[in-house]
Amino acid sequence: MIAKKSDLILKKFVIVESHLSFILPTEDEENNPLDILNSYPVDIDFSIEKDITEEIFRIVASVNINANNEDNKPGYSIAATGICFFEFDKATELSEEQKVQMLQISGLSICITNLRSYIANQTSYFPWGSYSFYAVDVQDLLKSKENSSNEN
Repeated sequence: MIAKKSDLILKKFVIVESHLSFILPTEDEENNPLDILNSYPVDIDFSIEKDITEEIFRIVASVNINANNEDNKPGYSIAATGICFFEFDKATELSEEQKVQMLQISGLSICITNLRSYIANQTSYFPWGSYSFYAVDVQDLLKSKENSSNEN
């Protein structure tokens, strides 16, 4: 099948902050890398912003995995922030609400996928090999973000 081109256009993805390190396991700790890597919770925060002067949208996403905790597990400690820059096709007939939904679902997914790829590439040089975190339920992530915003 021929895929239809999306009205959402990724212009650029950049990494603006990155801290990756390897925490050596102690002799007392179980040393099964796969079990340890799969046990990491993945903390994702994001914001969707529109540029004031242009029709450019940006999604800033941060991923923290086994980072910024006092009880970090052995293995990888990862904190990375990336920004995706998007625009919509000039001929789009999408409403503003449809654009927001496309940015929230497709745009955020694209941004997370780019961060996942960056992390997998960088960790490929680490002792336990390439690390790719689990697929993310974007709907749940959006709901959590909304609940978090309502509490503040």
